[in-house]
Amino acid sequence: MGMLTQQKGFTVIELLIAMAMVSIVLAGIYEFFISSSKSYILQNGLVQMQADARAAMDFMVRELRHLCNPAQCGNPVISTNVAANDTISFDRVEDAGYSSGGNTASTLNDSTKTWQAKAFDRSTESAYTARIVSGTGAGEARTISTNTATQLTMTDTWATTPDTTSLYFITINKGFSRTSASDNVLRYKIGAQGANNPLAENITSHTFAQPNANTITITLTARTQNRDPNTGQHRQYTLTETVFRRN
Repeated sequence: MGMLTQQKGFTVIELLIAMAMVSIVLAGIYEFFISSSKSYILQNGLVQMQADARAAMDFMVRELRHLCNPAQCGNPVISTNVAANDTISFDRVEDAGYSSGGNTASTLNDSTKTWQAKAFDRSTESAYTARIVSGTGAGEARTISTNTATQLTMTDTWATTPDTTSLYFITINKGFSRTSASDNVLRYKIGAQGANNPLAENITSHTFAQPNANTITITLTARTQNRDPNTGQHRQYTLTETVFRRN
C-alpha cells in the first residue's frame, strides 16, 4: 500500500502579497501609459500648431509678394480691428501685359493671353480692376465687367483708349484680419465686401508693418489648442516674415 505524499499550496497571505505586487506593477504600467499618452498628445498638438501657423504665414507671404506697386495702386492699408495693426487690405496683381491694340473705348485686348472666359467677371462681393501703368492712358483704372480669352470689357469707358504701348495690371483687393478677439481665427477675404474665410485657428495675435514701399513685415503668434498638462498653460509659437514686393 503506497504512502500519501504531502502537498503544500499557497496560503491566503501569500496570495494577497502576490496580488499586491501585481497591482503595483500594473499601476506603474498604467501611469507610464498615461504619461506617454499625455506626452504624445502634447507633442502632436505642438506639431499641428506649428504646421498650421507656418501654412498661414506662407499663404500670406505668397499673396503679399504680388502686392501692386504703390505708385499705381497706392499703399496697402494697415489698420486695427482687434489689436493694433492686425488688419491689412491691399491690391494684388493677378496678371499683367501689353495691349495688342484694336481696343475700343471700353475694351482692352491682349492676343497673347488665353484667359478663362468670365474669369474676371464683377460680382456683388469683389471686382477686378484693369490699370494702365505706363504708355498711352497711364494712370487710368477701370473696373472689369467681364472677359473673353483675349479681351477685357470695362464697366466705364477709358478717358484715353489704350494702344500697343499700354502696359496694364489686373488687380483685385484682398485682406487679412481677425474678426473678433474671442475666436482667435485668422481670416482672409477677397474684395471689400467679400466673406471672411477662415485661414488658421488658434492665432492669438498678428501684426502687419510697412517699413518702406516695397516691404511688408508680418508677425504671427499661434497657440496649442489644449493646455500643457504639466504647466496648465498653452504652448505658443511666434513667426516673423519680411515680404518683398515683386511687382
